[in-house]
Amino acid sequence: MRLLTILLILISVSFGQQQQLQNLVERALENNPALKARGHHVQAAKELIDPAGALPDPMISLGLMNVPSNSFAFNQEPMSGKQLAFSQAIPFPGKLGLKKKLAEIEAQKATDVQGELELQIIRNVKQTYFKIFDLDRAIEVTERNQTVLKNFTQIAQTRYTVGSGIQQDVLKAQVEFARFEDRLISLQEKRAALNAKLNALLNLPQDQALEKTEIWSFEANDIPFDTLKNRLLKNNPILKAWQKNTEQSAVRVRLAKKELLPDFTFTFAYTQREVLQSGLGGNDFLSAVVGLKIPLYFWKKQDKQLQARRFQKKESTEQFNDIKNRLLASLNDAYQRAQKKAELIQLYQATIIPQASQALNSAIASYQNDQVDFLTLLNNLMVLFNYEREYYRLISEYYQQLAQIEYLTAKQIIK
Repeated sequence: MRLLTILLILISVSFGQQQQLQNLVERALENNPALKARGHHVQAAKELIDPAGALPDPMISLGLMNVPSNSFAFNQEPMSGKQLAFSQAIPFPGKLGLKKKLAEIEAQKATDVQGELELQIIRNVKQTYFKIFDLDRAIEVTERNQTVLKNFTQIAQTRYTVGSGIQQDVLKAQVEFARFEDRLISLQEKRAALNAKLNALLNLPQDQALEKTEIWSFEANDIPFDTLKNRLLKNNPILKAWQKNTEQSAVRVRLAKKELLPDFTFTFAYTQREVLQSGLGGNDFLSAVVGLKIPLYFWKKQDKQLQARRFQKKESTEQFNDIKNRLLASLNDAYQRAQKKAELIQLYQATIIPQASQALNSAIASYQNDQVDFLTLLNNLMVLFNYEREYYRLISEYYQQLAQIEYLTAKQIIK
C-alpha cells in the first residue's frame, strides 16, 4: 500500500500550482519596484531622442552702438543706434542626425536592459518558488515518515512490554523521532526565509505567507541544445544590448570624422538710429554675418578623438564577443546540469524508490516475524526517507536549471 501511494505521488502533477506559479510571475512583473524604475528609465531615454537631434538654442542680444560717453545721446553722432541681434549656430550637415541616432540606440539599449531585468525577475521568482517546493516536499516526507516511525515505536513498545523486544529498540525509535522534530523546525525556518525573499520580488509584506506548493511532475526537456543556442543568439536581451553598444561605437566614429568639418553661426542684426540734431540721418541698418568654427588644431584634438573612438569601437566588439561566449557557456552548463538531473530523476522514479519501498515493506513483515532486528527496520525507513528527499531535491534543481535556460534564451519552457 505504501509503495502504491509513493508511486502515485511521484507521477502526480498539480495544474493548480502551475497556475499559482504563473500568478506569482505576473504579480512580480506588475509590482516589482526595480522593474518599474527601469520602465521609467526607458521612457526617459525615449524622451531624449528628439532633443539630441535639435539645433542649439539661438541667442538674442540687445546692444547700444557708438553712444557718446559724455552725453549718452543717440541723436548726436551719425553711427549711434540701438541694435537687436539674432544668432543661430548650425552644426555641419549630418552631425545632428548622428547625435539623434546615438540617442535612438541608447533608448533601444535601455529597452533591452529592461527586458533582461524582466527575465531575471521571472527566473528569480521561479527558482525561489522551486526551492520552497523542495522544502514543502521535505516537510511532507518528514511528517509522513515521522508518522510511520511513531507506529514503529508503538510496535517496539508493545514487543518490549510482552517480553519479545528490548528497551534499546524503543529508545532508538524515540531518538530518531526527536531528530525528525528537529528537521521539521529547521525546514520551517528555511521556508520562512525563502518566503520573505519571494515577497521582496513581488513587493509584498515580508510576513505574508505563501500557501503550500503542490507536487510538480517531472517533464523532460526535449529541446536540442542547438535550438536553445540559436534562441540565445537571437533573443537574449543582454546580447542585444551589447550589440547596440557596438552600433553606438560605429556611429561615434562617424561623428568624430565629422568633427573635422566646420560648424556655422548665422547672425542677423537690426540697428535703429535716431534723427540727428542737424536734421540729417535717421536711417536704420540691417546686418548679416556668417561665422565658421574652424578645427584649426585638428592634429591635437579632433584626430586624437577620432582615434579614441576607433579604439572604443574595437573594445565594444571584443566585449560583445566575450559576453556572447560567457552566455553560451552558462547555457551549456545549465543544459548539462538539467540533463544530469533528468537522468537521476528517472532512475529514482523507475528503480531506486520502488526498490527501497519494497525493502521497507519486507523489513516490516520480517520484523513482525522476528526475522530481522529493529535496527534493520529503522535503517530501511531512513534509507527510503533519504531517497524521497533526494528525489524532490532533484525535481527542484531540475526546474531551477530550466528557469536559468529560460532566462538565457528569453523563451518559456516551464509551463
